[in-house]
Amino acid sequence: MPEMSSKLAGGLVLATLLAIISPLPARSAGDSATVSADSRPVKATGNQPAGAVRTGAEEPDLVFPPPPDAPRIRYLYSLARYRDMGFPERGFFGKILDFFTGKKIPEGLALVRPYGVCAVGDRIYVADTEGSAVVVFDLAKKTITRFGGNLAGRLLGPISVVSDGNGRLFVSDSMQKLVNAYDLEGKFLFQCSAAGELDRPTGLAWDSARNRLLVVDSGGKKVVAFGPDGRMQAAYSFSGAGPGHLVAPVNITLGPGGEMYITDPVICGVSVYSPEGKFDRKWGECGDVAGYFARPRGVALDSEGNVYVVDALFNAVQIFNPSGKLLLFFGADGREPGAFHLPAGIFIDRQDRIFVVDSGNNRVQVFQYLKAK
Repeated sequence: MPEMSSKLAGGLVLATLLAIISPLPARSAGDSATVSADSRPVKATGNQPAGAVRTGAEEPDLVFPPPPDAPRIRYLYSLARYRDMGFPERGFFGKILDFFTGKKIPEGLALVRPYGVCAVGDRIYVADTEGSAVVVFDLAKKTITRFGGNLAGRLLGPISVVSDGNGRLFVSDSMQKLVNAYDLEGKFLFQCSAAGELDRPTGLAWDSARNRLLVVDSGGKKVVAFGPDGRMQAAYSFSGAGPGHLVAPVNITLGPGGEMYITDPVICGVSVYSPEGKFDRKWGECGDVAGYFARPRGVALDSEGNVYVVDALFNAVQIFNPSGKLLLFFGADGREPGAFHLPAGIFIDRQDRIFVVDSGNNRVQVFQYLKAK
């Protein structure tokens, strides 16, 4: 494999640069903040890059690996700006008209500095850490809403968001050292953690087989389990210096048997534990070539059990088999579709759509895993 720090972009298929739009000023994260448009998200368009397969007059089909190899990852679209949800770009005269009519079409970025993501049907929920809110992209209704600004359930530094599959969302707030529960509309339900139970909550995972929420406590070097009522059930400590120890765990996902996959950017690896917290295996070392890690963050599994690990410094997503063997990687530092800058969280739905939070570019990029025929 080529060195990821210098040659990662060589094997990628990328499109022309997206236009750079200045972000909106910080706004309230109240439940009433709603905007809508009349069309679905659209692909980025531009000139056809080398190796791209054109499916429409102006839509390059971005795939990895590039032809003649069989594609395994396909870029679908990005969610970052209001225009991605169908809002038109406003020119000078359009803005003058808005001024006199009182009509305001939002422009610029919908996200400030996102980290975590999950999808429930046509809704994509994004934990926007610096925006102090969860931003909701509703692809069916063509709306953008946000919640976390009300006094009850107020968010200051949301990191991760996860669904329990039964109409509830859980959001970790590292700044407030708590985890809140909401319904799918963003209505606050209850707080999971009592004072002192969590030091710095980050990654979340819902264990449907055991009906519990798993919370990575980065500060406490442990995973804490909460029941559906928000009460703490168990805590699994990974501190110390023995096998399976963690220094700064950040993100978590679950395997088909409930095994916990946890990333740690300090020890540069993925550690796997049983549902009861017993250490099983670890892979990864610090390095600057494919298969190694610099700053592993988000982790997720697809329907075939492949393990996807986001690396914030490599600006790439590496894909491994469950034993830690590298299968392929995609990404490069940049703003183009398919490139990343400081990527963070990742979520894969049942259709194998891959949602990657491209934090440094203030967007979520959506890909499709293509199974081998």
